[in-house]
Amino acid sequence: MSPRWCVQRFVRRRLAIASLSVVLAGSALLAPAPAAAQASSAAVQRVSGSSVYELAANVAGGSCSSDTGSHSVALASGENWPDALAGTALDRPLLLTAQAFLPAATRSYLEPCASHNRAKVIILGGTAAVSEGVAEALRDMGFRVDRLAGADRYATARRVARVFAPDVLDTVYLASDVSFADAVAAAPSVTSETPLILTTPDELGDEARRFLTDEERATSSVTILGGTAAVSAAVEAEINELGIGTERIAGADRYETAALVARRALADPRCHPVTDVAVASGTTPFGGLAAGAVRGPCEPLLLAPGPDTAVPETLSSFGRDWLLAVGSSVRATLTGIGPASAVSAAALAAVATGAAAGADADQSSEGLNLTGWNAAARSVVQIRCRAAGGDSIMQGSGFVVGDGRQVVTSHHVIFDDAGRRCSRIRAYLDGAFELVPERFVSLTVQRSDEASDLALLAMDPRAQRRPAMLLATEPPLAGETLTALGYPEVGGDTMTLTAGLYSGTLQLRGATWLKTDTPLFLGSSGGPVLNNRREVVGVATLLHVSVDDDTGLSVGSIGVLVPIAEVAALLAGDIGR
Repeated sequence: MSPRWCVQRFVRRRLAIASLSVVLAGSALLAPAPAAAQASSAAVQRVSGSSVYELAANVAGGSCSSDTGSHSVALASGENWPDALAGTALDRPLLLTAQAFLPAATRSYLEPCASHNRAKVIILGGTAAVSEGVAEALRDMGFRVDRLAGADRYATARRVARVFAPDVLDTVYLASDVSFADAVAAAPSVTSETPLILTTPDELGDEARRFLTDEERATSSVTILGGTAAVSAAVEAEINELGIGTERIAGADRYETAALVARRALADPRCHPVTDVAVASGTTPFGGLAAGAVRGPCEPLLLAPGPDTAVPETLSSFGRDWLLAVGSSVRATLTGIGPASAVSAAALAAVATGAAAGADADQSSEGLNLTGWNAAARSVVQIRCRAAGGDSIMQGSGFVVGDGRQVVTSHHVIFDDAGRRCSRIRAYLDGAFELVPERFVSLTVQRSDEASDLALLAMDPRAQRRPAMLLATEPPLAGETLTALGYPEVGGDTMTLTAGLYSGTLQLRGATWLKTDTPLFLGSSGGPVLNNRREVVGVATLLHVSVDDDTGLSVGSIGVLVPIAEVAALLAGDIGR
């Protein structure tokens, strides 16, 4: 008896495919935050890229826009960081390039604006950093090209500051040329009116001194970034001898220094409430540099260590104070700059929830830590809706995304086989592995897409925001453990957790699906499927693939999930109606 492949649909439509969204709140990643921090929860999103060039373009907005004025951009080396650091004062998007050629990601960003009558690229640094060949390529595209360069990094920084700075400066930022971290943290506050200059650590550099003693410009004070190991007390004394006041922003390490800079926005009445915070890598410079170029003083930038390093308490402490300052009635957004390999999900969760990062934040695939999964369960809901044609109740799972008042589920959970939408849709909240969800909120359909079996639902705008789940920005790896959370009927009334392995993709019905042996049952549909970092990688769905023998008996089956890209498209409005 030879087996035959077939796609089977369940008679009762209750399974969910895993799908990922780009905008999810990180509070689902760790243990619940202290009550004080839960005055608000931040929605979490991540901006990433496959290279520093693509990352910079995505941070800048993905593509050039004549309407917003970003037809004028700065361009610096993606192979060495000091020139890019100076460019944060130009108040325009900062793109990166290789020395010898213009990378495809950068070119793709620029092309939509090349024909604009004021299209301009300001190259930072000399030809050793950005070749004349790159400049010619930009001119051939239609851009006017200016170059700001000096004999070295100090001279380039001074020239950038001098060209754009006004005659009277209240503050000039001063950073060491040896380490980028302190200056990156201050990058959102660096503008043409508050420029950045560089110095050597042990003595005030010649170019910095030239800028501060320029007879055509009056400087009231210098803000030194970092401790005395970065910029020595001797440098500060030299500045004071010039008759210029100083202040120093310095913590015990780069992460605390960045948090101290960020806290200035919290204390500034002009910034209240601070609704937009970002976290960039404290070990690699370019994501933070690109973010600093397009962020302002009221949009602070924190730094985080790599995923192999413990998340510092500095981040959760800032998160607690930020959330208390914002309050529960205002939407707050946290943006991770870079992939999870640069800025971990645990670091984002620490800021988004104010919860101290525990040892289980980055668990291995060897086992499941229920403390962490209990935290993730806070963002999973049970969906119940009254069928349009009668009194029967359809049931499935869902998870909170976006602004904390949006829920993703499966299209087939809220539409019957005749295409009729449920007459009443409710999300039952606050369930757990030992707790039945009893409190509910009513939902309306924002949009749905039958082809991808996804629907986006919305709570009442007055409803309390829920912690949103973090969506993965990188695909799972073959053999990686995937965990499904939801309310399958076989699990009773409480939440059920099942785990299995990811085994690649499958082309089916003209679409790409994720394959997994993670057990999915009736009622799982619409529930999230997560990786070990508590990031959603897929959504459970109705479909599965099985092998039947000639007698019709099943000899094996595998589940399929809706990929994260489809959820992202649904949230962005690119699919669904």
